[in-house]
Amino acid sequence: MPFDPPNDYKIINLLGENVHTNIWLAEQLSVRRHVVLEQLRDLESDHREEFISSMRAKGGVDHPLIASVYEAINDSDHCLFTREWLPGESLSSMVANGKTLKPAQFAHIIKRVAEASMHLEERRTATDALTASHIYLNEQHVLRLSNLAKSGVRSDHASSIDMAELGSTLLPLLETGAPGYTRVQTLLHWMTGKDQDHVMQWKDIRHYADQIEQQLATPVVPMHSTTHPYLKVTKKNSSIPWILGVAATLSIALLLMILTKNRSPKPTPTLALDAPILIPESQYPGPDGNSNTIRKFWMSAHEVTIGQYREFLESLKVLDDEQRKIYDHESQPPTKVSHETLDWNAILAAAEKKQHWKNRPISLNCPVFGVDWWDAHAYCEWKRARLPSQEEWFAALQLQTDDPLALKPGGWADVQSLDKNGAGFFGMAGGVSEWTRKPASDPSNPLGARQWVIVGASYAKTANGSQAREWTNDRNLRRDDLGFRIAYDHLPD
Repeated sequence: MPFDPPNDYKIINLLGENVHTNIWLAEQLSVRRHVVLEQLRDLESDHREEFISSMRAKGGVDHPLIASVYEAINDSDHCLFTREWLPGESLSSMVANGKTLKPAQFAHIIKRVAEASMHLEERRTATDALTASHIYLNEQHVLRLSNLAKSGVRSDHASSIDMAELGSTLLPLLETGAPGYTRVQTLLHWMTGKDQDHVMQWKDIRHYADQIEQQLATPVVPMHSTTHPYLKVTKKNSSIPWILGVAATLSIALLLMILTKNRSPKPTPTLALDAPILIPESQYPGPDGNSNTIRKFWMSAHEVTIGQYREFLESLKVLDDEQRKIYDHESQPPTKVSHETLDWNAILAAAEKKQHWKNRPISLNCPVFGVDWWDAHAYCEWKRARLPSQEEWFAALQLQTDDPLALKPGGWADVQSLDKNGAGFFGMAGGVSEWTRKPASDPSNPLGARQWVIVGASYAKTANGSQAREWTNDRNLRRDDLGFRIAYDHLPD
């Protein structure tokens, strides 16, 4: 019998059928948006509870790259749910239509797929198998994935099956002969699982894809082996199978050589920096004399450096305008179109050569400065991290430290030459002042509006040292003594 949808929905056309359900493209009239509507055909079916469990599993997925569930209806007349309609073209359709992508774009796609897959894997979410037909690019090449969550227990082999499927089917989408082709081709080969010397996990794939993307943003010195004609041999050349083996071996060797070297020579290499530090879950004294329960998290041991911020800006260069917006906060003003600081090129040139900037010595290991809140947020998104709250920042300050007031703010210096607390955090009393994640009340004006908090003294404003705080309504604020550090909810790779 014909399907009669709820009053708020107008059916447009049938997209497909499963064993027990129909999938429709529909319009939600109240908000004038297209949705995917999936309905259980037989309301008396024994599979109703299974369908409802699947709805709940999909509704429990919360990731910006994965299609969201909007509404579920389970009553005497309907058993259905609606989810986000993903505009654009699937990767499988692009392959079928003979379209290709440049290696830098391709690496970005693989990285994003890996990030979404890591989210599902970490939460042990059971999923249907991921294929190229579930990955969509819109006209601006922004990537989204279908919501494949389902009820039940996640298979231990789910990730390896998904990797092998994508590694085996996506190669035709890669532009042949373009710079970076061999590197991406090798990564896809590793994803298939056919190379026992390179068994991949999603975090490995994410890491290598990110490295390739950044390398293509800053081209490496060409290597003669990448120009050999046998690297373009296809499966049809069955009369010379030994050449394929040589090509695969050279491809893997090439990628290993590139991934273990600097992306490009720099006048002054950055020094090794300390790893993020764990702040255990516990009760910590708050900055206003209160006590806060802080969940376990990690925070960078030092402020973000000029060299680290340079890597962020370089990685953006390979992306188009729409792709860059992935990292931007949803409230960022539309007039803000760049995350470069004022005079960035001159600052970077001086830092790379260890010269002076405004009468102070500067290097790639000095704290980045002149960033506004939007810049700090975008950098954190790029690092799959976030800004710390002021409560978290003060918890880190007090970790293994009897008297934070004893930390003496120093002058301008490399991040790991600044004051250091008992847990190993540098620059909490000096260096640059730091943006935090969310607004809070100013205790001197408890009835006033909540404002954005800047914590820690700086080389230019040393008063109150590690206890220094400022409040501002202006997230566009830039200063020569204002930077940030980052926090992680999961241990970084």
